[in-house]
Amino acid sequence: MRKFVMAAVLTFTVLLPGLSQAAWELEGSLGKGGQVTSPRAWEQLNLMLTPGYALSILRLQLGIVANFADTSNSVTNLGLRPMIAIVPPILPIYGRVIFAVSNLTGRRGMPREYSYGAAGGLRFGLGPIGVFAEVGVLPARRASENALIIEGRVGAYIKF
Repeated sequence: MRKFVMAAVLTFTVLLPGLSQAAWELEGSLGKGGQVTSPRAWEQLNLMLTPGYALSILRLQLGIVANFADTSNSVTNLGLRPMIAIVPPILPIYGRVIFAVSNLTGRRGMPREYSYGAAGGLRFGLGPIGVFAEVGVLPARRASENALIIEGRVGAYIKF
């Protein structure tokens, strides 16, 4: 019984400070992906601006993504990425679930795509500002086939 009480006290000691850290947060990041299924190809470079609300260890975010036309036969396009992130208060690691809506502008008759994926990374901060780096997996449709995209991303954040 004493071990259980000590475990509960330790758990609340670690998690309780996170409850007082509820705040608005803004992230800016740059990402580049690659298709790992055949045929292999590079994805477009993208810039994501992500406003969100941090509540304890949970982050609710909406990423606004601009995909730049930097590969052959690509066009600049916009997308949305609603995300839920779990960020432990002490550890520098985090994970997030990503829901993506791509091709919002519908240029060149490209249909709107919906997908989901996950990402994990490292996050370091001092006070209200910090930096992060992550790797994510996001399936997509390419020429009527499913493709697996692995994306690397680096960025910075600020809390309000």
